[in-house]
Amino acid sequence: MNLRLTSRQLDAALKAVAALVVVALVYLGYTAWDYQRRTQTTSIAARAVENLAEAVRRDPKNPNARILLAQALAGQGRLNEAIEQFQAALKLDEANPAALEGLGMIAMRQQEWATAEGYWRRIIDQLRGGQFAAADQRLERAYYYLGVTLIKRKQYEDAVAYLKEALRIRRDASDTHYALSVAYRELGIADKAKQELQTALAFDPMLPEANYDLGRMLVAEGDLAGAAEAFRRAIDGAPGQPEPLAELEKLGPFEQRLAKAKELSAADAKAALVEARIAAALDPKNAEAARIKARLLTELGQKEAADAWEKLLQLAPEDPEAIAALNKLTKNQ
Repeated sequence: MNLRLTSRQLDAALKAVAALVVVALVYLGYTAWDYQRRTQTTSIAARAVENLAEAVRRDPKNPNARILLAQALAGQGRLNEAIEQFQAALKLDEANPAALEGLGMIAMRQQEWATAEGYWRRIIDQLRGGQFAAADQRLERAYYYLGVTLIKRKQYEDAVAYLKEALRIRRDASDTHYALSVAYRELGIADKAKQELQTALAFDPMLPEANYDLGRMLVAEGDLAGAAEAFRRAIDGAPGQPEPLAELEKLGPFEQRLAKAKELSAADAKAALVEARIAAALDPKNAEAARIKARLLTELGQKEAADAWEKLLQLAPEDPEAIAALNKLTKNQ
């Protein structure tokens, strides 16, 4: 699994303007490009392009109008036209962060990493001395994307430095913690890589890339149950991605893990729980695996027992054993 910036995700970022068109048409001074928004409908985006193009024709010296048009064009995949509008905006306002950010995103989409690096550095040079730099989300994004760009360029030590700068502005950015884990991994600093993976997952437990990488790390450490659960979260967080499914299937087959859990339950609850956790991850819809896992967690006094019984109730509503177990656990709290 790679960083957040896959081609699909970069496309989504470039399409972000479709969610902003109503505001854009009312207020052409809007310059913050929200990269987390998703596109709405093609017809809305097409109308936005038409309306924004007309706004540019009416006021060709307005850089904000050109930026909004560029964002709308980028959202439709018309990257060359978007570049023209961003560059035209820079001729009118050579230090415009939104125009530089748009060009940086397109350069990353086109895997022109050296070009992208230049745009992110220009934004940083412009904004880092500002009065509100410590809370400037534009600066935080520039640090983050520069860090990712430097990872792509295999400049891992520099990437670490810029990603840390991004985290000084926004400590809870799971994507930044994940990118930092990748940089540490490539530098061979395994303990810090794992720490950053765990931090990323503390903020976003279903982050698929972080779960996948953590799963592979746990396999290497011999924690197969933890690895199986991490791979399952990666699968659930990014359906259709083949890598975590392939890694999880290596820990099967399901039937053998379930049989082993049953066999060990009476003699070695801890060993049985390892098998049950793997079985439940391999087939999360199997009520028998969920039941054995919940029983063993309860027997061993593990805090995850209540969640396991809740999971069983999702698979078998009104299950009397699960209801009784949850009632008992609740009374004992």
